[in-house]
Amino acid sequence: MKKIILTLILIAPLLVQAQSDTTYWNKGGNVGLTFNQATLKNWAAGGINTYSGGAYFFQFFDYKKEGVFWQNTIDLGFGFIKEDKVDSKKADDRLVITSQYGKEMGEGKWYYSAMVDFRTQFAPGYDDPEQNNKISSFMSPGYLLASVGADYKPNDNFSASFGLLSGKLTFVMDDDLADAGAYGVDAAETDGTGAIIAGTGKNMRAEFGATIKINYNKEIFKNTTYSTNLLLFTNYMENTDKIDVNWENTLTMKVNDFLSAMVYIQTIYDYDIKFYDLDGAGEPILSTEEARWQFKSILSLGLSYKFGGTRG
Repeated sequence: MKKIILTLILIAPLLVQAQSDTTYWNKGGNVGLTFNQATLKNWAAGGINTYSGGAYFFQFFDYKKEGVFWQNTIDLGFGFIKEDKVDSKKADDRLVITSQYGKEMGEGKWYYSAMVDFRTQFAPGYDDPEQNNKISSFMSPGYLLASVGADYKPNDNFSASFGLLSGKLTFVMDDDLADAGAYGVDAAETDGTGAIIAGTGKNMRAEFGATIKINYNKEIFKNTTYSTNLLLFTNYMENTDKIDVNWENTLTMKVNDFLSAMVYIQTIYDYDIKFYDLDGAGEPILSTEEARWQFKSILSLGLSYKFGGTRG
């Protein structure tokens, strides 16, 4: 599965570039590297040496002709932090591929639309400093969301999609995590003594519901671009009053042709992802199980290169 997805990522730009009708295509994106270092020696105030860095790649392929649009994106990012005498840990990790197709309703700003959104990560993640307790890995979780409905596009900067018929697949391909029932999949079966039967946990969970996706991208000041993507999902079959939230915000400030600063903030609330309080021994207190708001923020300054056209 991992090889298949990575192959698709690599050949997708080639497939789009090979289109013979290039007049109606708008293609572009950006790639960047960041690195930070703090080195201390005989420093009276104390502290430790730290290193951090990351890389990101974003590309879009947009097609628009005679009342038809087709928008595609690839968004990759990976970052790490390393403290003196401690193994490095990841600070950012994302793999997102989206595709959306629309056909105009009459001559207005509304379109019939279909959308596919795939998300996962590259490397394992841990919730302890020693990195003994793995809580995620490639395709654990992985999310595939497909929907059909209507899209409202009043201009090139803003769009709102309403997926009245949406299917969401959650993948947990790591058997240890699947056996534990991570990310909402069914946990492993148990034998007569209550012991877990390894490998019997489900690797996938299917949901059917509705989706709202809002995108906004605009240069708000000279050399400063703001983009926001809000994705909402509710399950028709279970807990229709509960809405999963995934909201990403990016502010990019261009210093010159190769130097830029970026602020990235992501907020998630997923009812299938549970958290626990820990007791004095560091063990989870099962009675405290609950879904919680998740926040991630990244502030980076580094080298960047922008290519192709612009979106919005």
